[in-house]
Amino acid sequence: MTTRRIVAGVTALLALALPLSAAAAPLRVASLNVCTDQLVLALAAPGQIAALSRFAGDPRLSASAGKATGFATTRGTAEEVFTLKPDLVVTGSFSLHNTTDLLRQLGFAVEEFGFDSNIAAVPTAIRRMGKLLGREDEAEAQATAFEDAVQRLAAPPCAAPPLAIIYEQNGVTLGAGTLADSALRLAGFRNLAAEQGIEGMGPLPLEVLVKAQPDLVIFSGYREDAPALADQTTRHPAFASLHAEIRRDVLPPAALSCGSASALAALAALRHLHDTLSRCGAAP
Repeated sequence: MTTRRIVAGVTALLALALPLSAAAAPLRVASLNVCTDQLVLALAAPGQIAALSRFAGDPRLSASAGKATGFATTRGTAEEVFTLKPDLVVTGSFSLHNTTDLLRQLGFAVEEFGFDSNIAAVPTAIRRMGKLLGREDEAEAQATAFEDAVQRLAAPPCAAPPLAIIYEQNGVTLGAGTLADSALRLAGFRNLAAEQGIEGMGPLPLEVLVKAQPDLVIFSGYREDAPALADQTTRHPAFASLHAEIRRDVLPPAALSCGSASALAALAALRHLHDTLSRCGAAP
C-alpha cells in the first residue's frame, strides 16, 4: 500500500470520528422524544426538522407545543424513521431502545439525551444540541441567557425557607431528583416531598401533608375541562385545616416536564410565590 493511500485511509477514518458539528450540519433531523423536540424546535434552522415526536404538539406534555404546528410527526418507530431518511436522529435515553438499536444497525446517526433532573444541567443540553445541529452560536446565546436568568431568579440564602409541595392527581408529588425539586430549591423553598424521602415521582399520604403544615401547596395537573376522580384528592376537606397558601395551575403547563428553556417560566413563578411568603426579602 502506498503512502498516499495510507494517508487517505487515515483521513477518512478521522472524518468518520469527528462530531457532526465538525462536519457539515445535518440537513434533516428527526426527533423521537418530546424533550428533544423542544430543544430542536428552539435551535433548528428553517427546513432542518424532518419530523418530531407525536407528542410535540400536546400542550400538556410539551411547553413548545405552539411551535410544533406544521411539522411531520412519528410514533417513534424505526420504519417511519427509515422512510424519512434523516441525517440525524435525536431521542431520549429512556425512549424505545429497540428503535434506537435498530436505527444504529441500519447506519443512522443517533444521539440520545438523558432526562435532566436539575435546572443547572439545562444549558449543557442546549449547547450539545446546538453542536449536533451545527447551530453553536444560537445555542451559546440561549444557554448563556438561561444561565443569567437562573442566577437572577435564584433566591438568596434564608435561615427559615418556606416549606412547599407540588401535589398532583391521586396525591402524587415530586420529590428529590426532579426538575420540580430543583426549581423549588432554587426559588428558595424546602420541598416537603423530598424531606419525606420521596425520590422522583411518588404518592404522599394526605395525612402526612396536613401534619407537616407546609407554607405553600401547589396543585398541578387539574383540568376544568376534564374532571376526573383522580382530582378528588386535591379537593379533600382536610385542606381547609391548613394555614398554607394554596394555588392551582400557577405553574405553566409542561414547564417542568423536560430540561429546556421553558423551566425558566416555572422558576419565575415559584420565585414570585417565594417572595410573597418569605420573610427573607424580595427579589431585587
